[in-house]
Amino acid sequence: MKGAITMVTANNLLLLMLVAVSGFFDLKERKIPNKITFTGILIGILFNIITGGWIGLLQSLLGMFAGLAIFFLPFVMGGMGAGDVKLMGAIGSLMGWRFSLVTALYSALVGGVMVLIYLIYTGKLKDTLKKMILALISQLFHLLNQMGYNKTIDQIQQRYVKDGQTYKKIYIPYGVAIAGGTVLVLLATSQGIHIF
Repeated sequence: MKGAITMVTANNLLLLMLVAVSGFFDLKERKIPNKITFTGILIGILFNIITGGWIGLLQSLLGMFAGLAIFFLPFVMGGMGAGDVKLMGAIGSLMGWRFSLVTALYSALVGGVMVLIYLIYTGKLKDTLKKMILALISQLFHLLNQMGYNKTIDQIQQRYVKDGQTYKKIYIPYGVAIAGGTVLVLLATSQGIHIF
């Protein structure tokens, strides 16, 4: 029993070091270096081989691929950097696929709070909400136009939605959000709240 507790503690400490260093680099340099993420993946695989043999290797690889897959689409769409994707792969490699899925959800919540705080702090919340609503309405108008409701829709769209509106992309150091999400998951599990 003591050996299992030591391994879980070692696992958590490795994880906390990984996300702390990654969050620091993302905040400071707007990039999570490959040295960190690839080292995290390798440590995760080795740790799980040592503690679980072949099954540990399979669990580690499954966790890594799940972690990579979670953020692959947002990465392709330009919503996050490759370092964020690889960091989730490293987390999955170390902790398994269930942990990486839950951490991704918690990270999204932390990231959302970070964006909200940024928008409030910079005074851009109202303008951003207006643009989001107009973008959604524009898409709805486009869909209705495709269905044949074009005359009335065109009149409304010309009045409220401007074509060619550009939106400045907000940079959020998502490595920090992932670190925050990871800490929340670890805190929840330490309190007996098992979400995975």
